[in-house]
Amino acid sequence: MTRRLPWHLTVAGAALGVLAACDGQRISADGQTRTAADSAEQLLYNASTVLTANGERRGDMRGDTVGTFESMTRFRFRRIEVRFTTPIGRPLAVLTAPFGDYWLATGTLVAADTVTVVSDSSGRRLVAEALRYDVARNQLVSHSSFTAKSGTRSLTGVGFTSDPGLFTNKCAARCVGSLGAAGGTAPRPRPPAAERRRAPADTAPVPASPTP
Repeated sequence: MTRRLPWHLTVAGAALGVLAACDGQRISADGQTRTAADSAEQLLYNASTVLTANGERRGDMRGDTVGTFESMTRFRFRRIEVRFTTPIGRPLAVLTAPFGDYWLATGTLVAADTVTVVSDSSGRRLVAEALRYDVARNQLVSHSSFTAKSGTRSLTGVGFTSDPGLFTNKCAARCVGSLGAAGGTAPRPRPPAAERRRAPADTAPVPASPTP
């Protein structure tokens, strides 16, 4: 079940509270609120938000214009840019695309029309026709054709899964080429909060029972 917490829209200095499914995110925008020609409920300019999941930062997302749909539960970003980071804010990669739709209820971003992901951390670049980013899983998924490059190496295929930093890329079909080992250091996944609070256990080896 998705927890429902408020998103906030700041438009021309005025704060508008919006109840929607999200993880405590905040979106802000400059300029006036207007009715879009394509039936958007609101049209925001230079809008941005912080992506979080379970209280952990995933990155920042912005768009030149953002239209709201379906009672402000779906946001369409024009000229979208997503800056993926580690929970402590270390840059991982930058995603850009002509547009992307973000659904609050599922925490899902779908970007299309030539999506580019560039990672300085891993030294890789990926271009796909379309892809989906799952905020909770922190995972990129695509079922379309793509091309990934790492230095002089390249990998092409149809469909892939990857982390936002492009450290691990798994091609689904028609795979040609290889990226080799990624540069940099992949961020280590953080254990669940319950495990982080747990006192360290005794790690001394247990002697094997003698064989009768």
